[in-house]
Amino acid sequence: MTGTTVASVIWHRLDRDGTDRCRLARLDEGWLIMGHARWDEAGEEVALDYALRCDSDWRCLGADVTGLRGQAPVAYRISREGAGFALEGQAPVQGEDLDLGFTPAWMVVPLNRLTLPDARPRLVETARLRASDGGRLEPLGHSFARLRGGLDHAIPALGRDARLSLHECGFVTADPGLWQGAVTTEGRAE
Repeated sequence: MTGTTVASVIWHRLDRDGTDRCRLARLDEGWLIMGHARWDEAGEEVALDYALRCDSDWRCLGADVTGLRGQAPVAYRISREGAGFALEGQAPVQGEDLDLGFTPAWMVVPLNRLTLPDARPRLVETARLRASDGGRLEPLGHSFARLRGGLDHAIPALGRDARLSLHECGFVTADPGLWQGAVTTEGRAE
């Protein structure tokens, strides 16, 4: 059940060696965001595959993340529980959205669901996956605001504020210092 591809993107990391290849597919009952992130983290190769599932209104239902961190296997199943998300065997963490932490792919969900007024920030509480330290979820607030020429994205707890560039499908195409991406839709590179 892979659906009909709406768009694909290849992101290149700007902060270290790495790429992320992602596909957005429309399903009968919702959306599927699937990707393959590969990067070097302090001399250790990391290869994670992910599948993020949403309903037809862009409400995140859960995600699976599998792969390798060096030689160690990674396997996380995250599901929606009430007003948040739970990683197998752990208590739920409150959050409107699920931030996978290692990929900008998750942002396509709130950016397609929310109506963002011009210049007024919209706070989005997330459950963020910390895949780098054994796998756990933690709460993290993000702020999004549409501005002329892009989208302001802030993560106050991390002291991050950046002007993002977006494709019309909702994929981030530029996140200064972190990611640069190229989107393909219906067989066309853009």
